[in-house]
Amino acid sequence: MPSLLGKRKSRSPDGDTEAPIDAQELLRRHFEARFKPLAVAPLVPPPKTNVGHDSDDSQNEDDGESDSDLSESEWDGVSDSGESDDEDAESHVVEVVDHSSTGKPIDTSKMSKRELKAYLSSRPPIHSDQAVAAAQRAGSTKAASSGEDQLEDSAAFLANDLALQRLIAESHILSAAGANASHWQSQHAAATAANTRAFSAGRTALKMTDMRVQALGAKESILTQSKMPMAMRKGIVSTAAAKEEKRRREARENGIILEKEVKKTKSNKKKGSGARPVDLPAVGKMRGAELRISAREAKAIAASARGAGVKGRGKRRR
Repeated sequence: MPSLLGKRKSRSPDGDTEAPIDAQELLRRHFEARFKPLAVAPLVPPPKTNVGHDSDDSQNEDDGESDSDLSESEWDGVSDSGESDDEDAESHVVEVVDHSSTGKPIDTSKMSKRELKAYLSSRPPIHSDQAVAAAQRAGSTKAASSGEDQLEDSAAFLANDLALQRLIAESHILSAAGANASHWQSQHAAATAANTRAFSAGRTALKMTDMRVQALGAKESILTQSKMPMAMRKGIVSTAAAKEEKRRREARENGIILEKEVKKTKSNKKKGSGARPVDLPAVGKMRGAELRISAREAKAIAASARGAGVKGRGKRRR
């Protein structure tokens, strides 16, 4: 039996020796057997940007040409250390903000209402200057368009009418004070020292305020002196009435419209005959919890009682 077996022939090393195949290659072959082979795009090396390294590039030109085949199949890797340092220096720029200097104080008197509200608010501003300007332009155009459609009884027209009425009512005070340069009375009054002193002392503004208070329904003027001789008071009243009558006559002759004249009517009610409280007695005066009756009132009460008794005596019972 052993004689029948011969020596085995040694296999030549140049036979079907296969190189070890990794798992990714096996998976690719299996996938291509089941499906169509994939079109693999050639690997393109990323472009290199070398700044300030001309000498290094000139020395490594030969090495780059010899390793061109290897660079196509292998990853290029990280760029040079010099490039990374430059890029880090450019990307990480430290911004320094100095808050130690207070700077110039902000003048809030010239700010608009919107700017002052944003300045006093604790919230950070969210609108830029362009947005605020655009909003203001839009608001102005909207106000202009809505102003044309306003009715005559709107608030703006009423405010203008009130301002015009005040100007007409106070025109003689302003003209006498030299505020109206086109008026002959202002031209004459502006040269006097008394007028300048009166205007600087605030007398003109006091007169205008007194007129406005009287127009609102004040009973007495704030410029009226409470106690003075009767002859002096009558002279002041007559002079003021004559001046007012002359002013209105000249305005009527020249076609000037003045304010409506308010005439004071004298009341016919006697002193003390006004509306009395309900709980007060008809006779006498109350002093705390005591009712004081004068002798005249007591006689009147007794006379009224006697008269009622005399009239009642002559009557007979039915």
